[in-house]
Amino acid sequence: MSIMVNMTNVWVVAVLLFATVLQAPQTVDETFERLAKVEIFAFGPVGYAGTTSAGEKDYKAILSRPMALVDCERLYSSGNAMAKADALVGNRNFNPERFIALAQPMRNSKERITTMHGCIVSHESLGAIVDQIESGRYSRQQESTPE
Repeated sequence: MSIMVNMTNVWVVAVLLFATVLQAPQTVDETFERLAKVEIFAFGPVGYAGTTSAGEKDYKAILSRPMALVDCERLYSSGNAMAKADALVGNRNFNPERFIALAQPMRNSKERITTMHGCIVSHESLGAIVDQIESGRYSRQQESTPE
């Protein structure tokens, strides 16, 4: 009888632990979420003050992570057009073969995205941005390679 009571207690504890895990709040990756919805594709100093854009700050934060290339893949698959361009920059800099594969279907895209160079805001085709990324326009020598 005591064995039966002990087994019942074990099952109750197991069920309670499982229920606790199911109810644990999911952590939201705010940096990733912001970059996935970024409104302007911008690298380098922008605006009258020549500051780093919020999107570039988030991009750099993601590249500093151990799973940076995995995040670039997620960004490419779930982000808006500007976020896809950011993902292409990451892949071009650190995984050129993957960049080629991801960029191919976007090469002739006429979809317009908002870009910023210095203090100039413009709208460029995604295909033109892919060409610029491929030419190395957004390469960063000071960035370290993600693992």
